[in-house]
Amino acid sequence: MHILKRLIDFYIQSSLHVGLAVMSLVYLTTFSSGMTKHIVYPSCVFFGTVLGYNFLKYYKVITINNFFSKKYYGILVINILASMGFLYFFLCLKQSIQWHILISGIFVLIYTFLRKYGWIKLFLVSFVVTYITVFIPYQSLKGLPIDYYINLVQRFIIIISLLIPFEIMDSKTDAISMNTLPQLFGINKSKVFGVLLVIPFIVLEFLKQKADYLVIPIGIITILFINFTTLERSKYYTSFWVESVPILWLSLLSLSYNILFW
Repeated sequence: MHILKRLIDFYIQSSLHVGLAVMSLVYLTTFSSGMTKHIVYPSCVFFGTVLGYNFLKYYKVITINNFFSKKYYGILVINILASMGFLYFFLCLKQSIQWHILISGIFVLIYTFLRKYGWIKLFLVSFVVTYITVFIPYQSLKGLPIDYYINLVQRFIIIISLLIPFEIMDSKTDAISMNTLPQLFGINKSKVFGVLLVIPFIVLEFLKQKADYLVIPIGIITILFINFTTLERSKYYTSFWVESVPILWLSLLSLSYNILFW
């Protein structure tokens, strides 16, 4: 049991879990929009997310030259492998897509300077994830259907909702000067804000040419996670369970439509 816990902790701390979550969001876009099934861009996003998230997570450790200590050997190995994977798949992409990925990388760098402004951080993360998982995949199409604009709005607001539990949990350690949503408006009002965003997320789906009813259970699950968030929850509540929502969403979509990932 102890070994299993250590493996789960490493899986989370190395950002492999969040990498799978963001990659799942890419696949959700391509599958639901009827795009060509291709593993190159989703794989590039997976490795890029692991790299980017680890950079943000261990930024302070890197700046004090402590990243090469024995404590971080495992994370360092993951980063090396992720760098190799990212570079390989990045070079397989069209140049136009490569430029968009580089732009998203700039946003990640900007985040390091804006993370102290809590309310901006929330919307910036949602924007970047939407840019990577919706905007870029649609660039492979010649024309942009109405579903593209709906997906943009839906993805942006559902990511904000899923980030609310993180904002609440982090309020235990966030400096008061950060002005995060829970600090500015309180935990209950932050929860209400996250729940209200789920409503347009679901409603917008039925403006598409072909609605996917899975948004309803995903919306309900998101609301439940927000509602049951408390300061006493363990770190696994957000870093594992909440981050698993996109993976669950993709799994349900795959089972519903018998989709293969290649």
